[in-house]
Amino acid sequence: MNRTVWDKIVSASAAVIAVAMIVLGGFAIYGGNFGRSNVQTRLEPQNITFPPFDAMSPEEQQAVGTFAGQQVTTGAQAEAFSRYIGGHLAFVNDGKTYSETSAAARAEGLDPKVAADLGAKADTLFKGETLRSILLNAYGWWTVATIALYAGYALVALGIVLGLLAMLGFRHAKRSDTLKVIETSGTTTNSKVPVTASV
Repeated sequence: MNRTVWDKIVSASAAVIAVAMIVLGGFAIYGGNFGRSNVQTRLEPQNITFPPFDAMSPEEQQAVGTFAGQQVTTGAQAEAFSRYIGGHLAFVNDGKTYSETSAAARAEGLDPKVAADLGAKADTLFKGETLRSILLNAYGWWTVATIALYAGYALVALGIVLGLLAMLGFRHAKRSDTLKVIETSGTTTNSKVPVTASV
């Protein structure tokens, strides 16, 4: 197999791969934008907002102070607000979860007042943990969508570069064909020049 044929095969393969990468990248970009937009449209109507910076405790200022006063509309904000909720839930019943508190409230022989208090705490924990789960779920999908988005950008960029290289390969193969034709023509012409015998 000569060099020209090899250049054409490699360039054609590169062109096919480049087109595939650009198409896949386009789908990834669309999916990433759709995922992020979908998360945002789900979060915005909830009107979840961080408290002002001055209203936060020193620990909260350190953990989520950069989001103070902002409405939760992105995955990063959702994850931060879930941590903010988690910090408050830790004080509801000495760090116990909804499952633990609810089980304790249903224990036999428990004083009615204690049971009612534990029941109220279990209700608070249930609501808080449910909201945290929703926010973390939003954060997860936002992260997946963001990865898809930037992966799509990378695929499109690589596809374009590979496409340019394929074009250069075809150009090189065409130039090699042209040079070969010229060389062949020159050889043919020289072979037809009559040889004059010297006297």
